[in-house]
Amino acid sequence: MDSRLYEFSLKELSSGIRRVLCQLKMPQFLQRFVLLALLALLITAGASEANAGIYNMQSILATEADEGISGAISGSANWRRGNVDYLFLSATPLARYRVGNHLIIGMMRGDHKTSGGATIISNTLEHLRYRYTISDALLGEVFAQHEFNDVKRLNLRALVGAGPKATLVNGSSYALDVGVSYMLEYQRLQDDEFADAGNTDVQHRNSTYVTGHYQADDRVQLAESVYVQPRLTDASDIRLLSETQLTFKMTKRLSFTSSLTIAYDSRPPDAVKRLDTALSSSISFEL
Repeated sequence: MDSRLYEFSLKELSSGIRRVLCQLKMPQFLQRFVLLALLALLITAGASEANAGIYNMQSILATEADEGISGAISGSANWRRGNVDYLFLSATPLARYRVGNHLIIGMMRGDHKTSGGATIISNTLEHLRYRYTISDALLGEVFAQHEFNDVKRLNLRALVGAGPKATLVNGSSYALDVGVSYMLEYQRLQDDEFADAGNTDVQHRNSTYVTGHYQADDRVQLAESVYVQPRLTDASDIRLLSETQLTFKMTKRLSFTSSLTIAYDSRPPDAVKRLDTALSSSISFEL
């Protein structure tokens, strides 16, 4: 099944659900919440994967949240049968709630990949973040994250963090922001056949990121985010992430994004490579 057919059928399904909710005379904010919940359950059924180590939230937070409840879903699918039996599902539902200077955002990400009946990738990630706007150029944020990653041999990674984010440049078609946070992380590896099986670790890290975007016109945006996360007790233990995104807005609610992600971990678990590179595409639907 081609991913484009899957994504456009999702759009048609959401329109049908909206019509039913309107007939039930639900308030608009409740319609959005119910629609988000239903589509999240649908698109994440049987799907599970996420990036390990660092997950770039800035692309999600770049979209200005409406007052009250809002949300979005992005995802893709690839299904093949015949000479090659292959299934890949990826989904990222998220919800936002804004009241004045307060913003709460929660997201889940899941990827599930099978080939020849065997599971190759099975990962999940959940992220919750609170932001308080102090001024046009400064805000504070607190966040928490949970992750399971079979490829990275992570049975559990849980972290909490807090810090400020400042806007350095804010033009009509471009912006540049920087954020600095303290992060406390707990990690437990899978109980498998490797020498470090079942190891646990508590880490204190700094998380610094720089993110910028350029709005070419009403439909095209180029964005770049770079993260640096050194361990505070050992600066040679460092994680890096660079993500470049090109987004095409097809309609008011529907957009297409291509991303190039490069991630580096100087001290990964045994049998896990230090460098990861990924080129991906996805469809996002704003609720």
